[in-house]
Amino acid sequence: MTNLEVTIMSTTDSPGFVFEDPLQRTILAVFAALVAAIGIPGNILVMVAVSFSKRLQTKTNAFVVNLACSDLTTCLVLPFQVVALLNDTWPLSEKFCLFIAVVVWVGLGSSIVNLALISFNRFILITKPRGYYDHLYSKRNIILMLASSWVIPILLVTVPPLCGLGGIGYSQRYKICSADSTHPLSEVYSFISSVLVGIPCLIIIVTCYVKIYRFLRAKNRELFSSQKTEQDNKVNGQSVAFKRQVQVTKNMCLVVCSYVICCMPFVITCVKIGSYPAIPWVSVFLVANCCVNPVIYGLKHPLFRDVFRRILSCKLGLIREPSTFLQSFRTTSTSN
Repeated sequence: MTNLEVTIMSTTDSPGFVFEDPLQRTILAVFAALVAAIGIPGNILVMVAVSFSKRLQTKTNAFVVNLACSDLTTCLVLPFQVVALLNDTWPLSEKFCLFIAVVVWVGLGSSIVNLALISFNRFILITKPRGYYDHLYSKRNIILMLASSWVIPILLVTVPPLCGLGGIGYSQRYKICSADSTHPLSEVYSFISSVLVGIPCLIIIVTCYVKIYRFLRAKNRELFSSQKTEQDNKVNGQSVAFKRQVQVTKNMCLVVCSYVICCMPFVITCVKIGSYPAIPWVSVFLVANCCVNPVIYGLKHPLFRDVFRRILSCKLGLIREPSTFLQSFRTTSTSN
């Protein structure tokens, strides 16, 4: 049995638990550094790809870009969490640690709200008439939805400490910038800032994709049973567009599934009383999701994959249907 296994097994589930083992903290620090190293350029690549390609500038991808922003926000402060894990005490100012903790909690909260919004977007687009979708997802409503993905977690993270329900800053228990474990209501704060946003969003996500699955199953039966006549040509053309949306929905479902896999262990652990030793390890899965989405887009989404390849090979002129921004960027570069 390794030293790591012995340490984990010998740790008790008491409120006096402190994440002191240097080997475990070093492992988590290395993992956090890897997530940042992949997540920072990956999420920036997603945002650049959408800004460069007109074909990627869809209403759904507005939420994808917002998701990339929230993941990037978390990844940018992960190096400071690495510093915290590798030291027995926080070496920088307390206010800066508070800032890092707020950024991490808000970024993670914004991610799951964005995934719920993406799930609802796909549900409306797939199951409702196009006119209803366009009316619901007007420019004004999209802006309000995107703003809500930040306002909700910001309120859940900042309001409870102001009301005396827990604190935020350096955690003596976990050796990172997070909820203040010395506060008597630290568990209440963790519940409010994580579970109260995580559980409702997961319910929305699961409900939307179950309804999408049922709708697609019924739609496929309808398509297979329809006879091919000349009058069906228009229907067949619509079917091609429908199948394209189904493929996009499958890719978005992969993104959501990856988050559920990463998120559920953390939510369950937060709900279970006295599971202190497990928190650092389930937090690893939660943070890992910040770098997963760009990989999924690159592997499974043909349009993203094509634009990624053009950007990484510095062949911006080969991007199909370049955006106005890219055209002006290329014009400026050529004139200089």
